[in-house]
Amino acid sequence: MSFKDPHFPVKLKVAVFGHILVWPFRSRISRRRVRGKVIADAVSSYYDRYVPFIKSLEPAAVIPEGKSSGDGHLFSIWLQGEHQAPDIVKACWRSVRANCGDELVILDEKTLFDWVSLPGYVIDKWRQGKIGNAHFADICRLDLLSRHGGLWLDATDFVAHPLPDWIMSSDFFVFMSGDTIRSQYSFVQNCFIRAARGNFLVRGWRDLSLEYWRNEDRVVDYYMHQLLFRKFVENNEEAARQFSVMPKLEQDPTHTVWYGCADKPFDLDTWNRLTLAAPFQKTDYKSSPAYHPVQGSFADTMLKMYC
Repeated sequence: MSFKDPHFPVKLKVAVFGHILVWPFRSRISRRRVRGKVIADAVSSYYDRYVPFIKSLEPAAVIPEGKSSGDGHLFSIWLQGEHQAPDIVKACWRSVRANCGDELVILDEKTLFDWVSLPGYVIDKWRQGKIGNAHFADICRLDLLSRHGGLWLDATDFVAHPLPDWIMSSDFFVFMSGDTIRSQYSFVQNCFIRAARGNFLVRGWRDLSLEYWRNEDRVVDYYMHQLLFRKFVENNEEAARQFSVMPKLEQDPTHTVWYGCADKPFDLDTWNRLTLAAPFQKTDYKSSPAYHPVQGSFADTMLKMYC
């Protein structure tokens, strides 16, 4: 068995070519990029076993019925329930409600299955812990958008201004991974997805994810969801055609406020300049600024907005 064999252990490939053979005299950024390429190539090789399934996917003849006649829903999930969410998450949802005209549907364990319909094996593997909550949410967002259409926002997406009309009228849109974010090898990000109901890209992505979990009991890489999408658009002609016309915008501008200024004194000019450069700003709920923000800082101000 050679390193190029798709059945060769992915983690061993990454360990050898992404760590052991990445010479220490290289810069940190250079080592990170080499490691990212090694991971992407190893995972891509593993996913080659799904190419026949990918090639078999075709646009649906009938668009599925959703909860409404339009594609206006905004979706987010917090499995423990909205009232149990951290303060920064609640601030993000307030920002969405203040700046987006459509209804925000926040799903939890009790309401989720009113909106999604997943195979029993997915639910069983999730309850058994084989599918973690993060990757379960990946599946749910695709099923939600495929069935109902609308916009998916992670619970940590902060919307500072009304969303551009072109996004909300798009059949499909995701941000491309950027050059400065650590997960640049992931190809796209999935914390902000716009899709019309029945759109082939989001439905095929969902079907491929379900096929993966029908056969697998573990993740190959944390960004498996994004890398499955890459394999889909690279190996299905119709998916490639539809993806080719999507505007290609990098996610870097969506990470400038929280990840660059969270602890800095709040400045309105900087805030407007950075937030107007992207439809939303990504935050997180595990870091110190989320729980112990510096008084008067960007994080402190965001936590208090729209109260």
